[in-house]
Amino acid sequence: MGAQEARLKRPYDTDAHEPSQERFSRRRDRRKPRGRLRSDELVPGRDDEAAVPEIAWMLERGYLDAIEGELKSGKEATVYLGRTRLGPAAVKVYRDLAVRSFKNDGRYRAGRYVGDARIEKALAQRSAAGRRAQGRLWAAHEYAMLWRLFRAGVPVPEPLVGPDASDIGEAGEVVLMRYVGDASGPAPRLADVRFTPDEGRRAFEASVHALAALWRAGVVHGDYSTYNLLWWRGEAVVIDLPQAVEADHREARALLERDAASLCATFRTHGVDAAPEDVVWRVVAES
Repeated sequence: MGAQEARLKRPYDTDAHEPSQERFSRRRDRRKPRGRLRSDELVPGRDDEAAVPEIAWMLERGYLDAIEGELKSGKEATVYLGRTRLGPAAVKVYRDLAVRSFKNDGRYRAGRYVGDARIEKALAQRSAAGRRAQGRLWAAHEYAMLWRLFRAGVPVPEPLVGPDASDIGEAGEVVLMRYVGDASGPAPRLADVRFTPDEGRRAFEASVHALAALWRAGVVHGDYSTYNLLWWRGEAVVIDLPQAVEADHREARALLERDAASLCATFRTHGVDAAPEDVVWRVVAES
């Protein structure tokens, strides 16, 4: 077993997960806000000034061998195709909060541990340092959820950094995951698949089962719909988890109900007519 594979198999301690103040403060404070980047801009150039320092760290540490191109660009992040010793990977690079649309995060972030008064103050003030810290906390939280859910058997991409908190802290705003797809292309989002009526119903059932698996693991997604589910080999794979909350979060039940409503609404384009309250009942009953 290689060193990287050994790291991936170590137990994950969610309580020790949050990145330290040292890792926030060592990043440059005067960089320009990072928006969408070409894949060739991600790695260090001749002047050794990488647009995304975390990518350089992953290359140096052997987590990542190369970036081969862009897979998908969204409002919050761009996902690139990476190559690792463990196989192809998805490299999710968050955009700086200044150029992202998902800024109203207080509903999800309530109760999350930060552990540093200066960072808490910067977050509250929405300063440049606070925006960077917030982006890193979102990525760290997504790693925490991926490790937890992957180990619980929930269909999510396998995280490829961690589970050590120190490595996750160094990964910053970059989430490295196992690629879901094959040589012909990445797994499509459920929103982009064309189904027959029977196929649509089966995909809906798989999506409800995945939602129930999240609930059994003590997690509510918070943004669950066909846009955040991949369809791969007859299975719904859950993606985009930075806003996920604990099942005992004060907003958990309301978010679960909203997730069920969003799932039902987006599945209507596939000819599936289901009641959100029935989905919530099934999710809770399966648990």
